[in-house]
Amino acid sequence: MIGTDIVYIPKLKEMIAKKSFINFIYTKEEQQFASKFKDPINFYATRFAGKEAIIKATNGKYDFRDIEILKDVDGKPLPKILNENLDLSLSLSFDNDYAIAFCIIKK
Repeated sequence: MIGTDIVYIPKLKEMIAKKSFINFIYTKEEQQFASKFKDPINFYATRFAGKEAIIKATNGKYDFRDIEILKDVDGKPLPKILNENLDLSLSLSFDNDYAIAFCIIKK
């Protein structure tokens, strides 16, 4: 199964200004990781796109807070669906005003 998403970063930045949005979309661990950045917008934007890509790849089976995307020791995205054991591959990228994600779920 495959999913992809693109995010317009300036629009997401407006939404992130609302703390309720951050709490609705991102796990506590993601928020803690984002707090390490001087400007976490690219972290949040790529994770939002990643979560959308995963949701699309699973045909909407999961919600934003069911999905967590951190980094592994090499800095690669480390996606997981909480309380599930799916084999996920996720690519995240950003440039200027856009963030993009591509997800493959292996069976």
